[in-house]
Amino acid sequence: MGWFWRKRNKKLILERGAMVLKDLIEFGHGKSNPIKFFSADEILKATNNFSSSNCVSISDYYNDWYSGKNENHPMILIKKFVGIAWFSGLREDLMCRDIAVSSMVSGHKNFLKLVGCCLEFEFPVMVYHGVKKHYRLKISEQTWKRRMKIAEDIATALAYLHTAFPRPFVYRNMYLENILLDEDGVAKLMDFTYCVSIPEGETFVNVVDKAEVFYSYLYDSDNSSGVVSEKTDVFAFGMFMGLTLLLGKQNILDLYLEEEGGGSYTDYVSWKKKRAQNFMSKLKEDRPMEEIADPKMIEKMGQISEQEIHRMLCQMEAFRMLSLRCIGPSEEVPTMVEVAKELKKIQTSLQNDFSFPFPRSISFYL
Repeated sequence: MGWFWRKRNKKLILERGAMVLKDLIEFGHGKSNPIKFFSADEILKATNNFSSSNCVSISDYYNDWYSGKNENHPMILIKKFVGIAWFSGLREDLMCRDIAVSSMVSGHKNFLKLVGCCLEFEFPVMVYHGVKKHYRLKISEQTWKRRMKIAEDIATALAYLHTAFPRPFVYRNMYLENILLDEDGVAKLMDFTYCVSIPEGETFVNVVDKAEVFYSYLYDSDNSSGVVSEKTDVFAFGMFMGLTLLLGKQNILDLYLEEEGGGSYTDYVSWKKKRAQNFMSKLKEDRPMEEIADPKMIEKMGQISEQEIHRMLCQMEAFRMLSLRCIGPSEEVPTMVEVAKELKKIQTSLQNDFSFPFPRSISFYL
């Protein structure tokens, strides 16, 4: 760290600590799981000065990820915010929000367990419990059974955010890159930089900073107006269910960059709205499921019995119907608690006496 950074180091540590504390008090009434504030020296020692040999394969656009250890933790996973996050508009208060919310939810099995953080570096560092290995989620490698379980895990995580605190949290960051799988296959949600909290007694919150809306999963009417509610997460999750888990489509921002090569925020919003409508139209097509679903997933079904394939295709149809309910008219969408329960029901319905839980015709939801 240069002399300029060292000079202002102490002041920024206090400012950042105040941001984390403010969010803890405001959003969770000061309740959180205890976390440790690591020194820069402790982090450097744990990661061998952020050695390339400690860099793990789950690095992403805004963060570098490292494995490490110290005297109290034989294995830790370290997320280091990088400069590109700063220059692309990820504000310091949002980085601190990630720390605060992570500490509040880390006791739940579908979130990474936060051990602590370090506020001394130019960009904050977060330290997670790394008892088990974690892997970046690659949809193309997942069977239908695994995709169903991932959907239930993430729905459970979102339902927890909506119901476990005095002020409900709206996640607003439903990207494939924000999901990790541990070695047992449990899906874990992370990155709360764009999470917002709904005031007690209210059902929505107005987000003034439209730059934050950019990171929503796909276009919907609430986000276009800056109004954020729990339904914002339900819509995004419905898109994640239908487009990513069922159709096998990649991250919408990556798809935009691939097709358009970039552009202004206005261009992105316009493109996103059009693509969302196209994707939803495909989800609503009245064609056999084996023609609609991700071909890579269908290929993995080749070694199972015909009866088992039939049951899975019926499950996929029920899954599609639930996805359409989530992205349907706002007054009719289910809550995330209801979505999680329905996903569990669809999974357990794969029995010899399988009965289709939704109408076979999708016209019911149009």
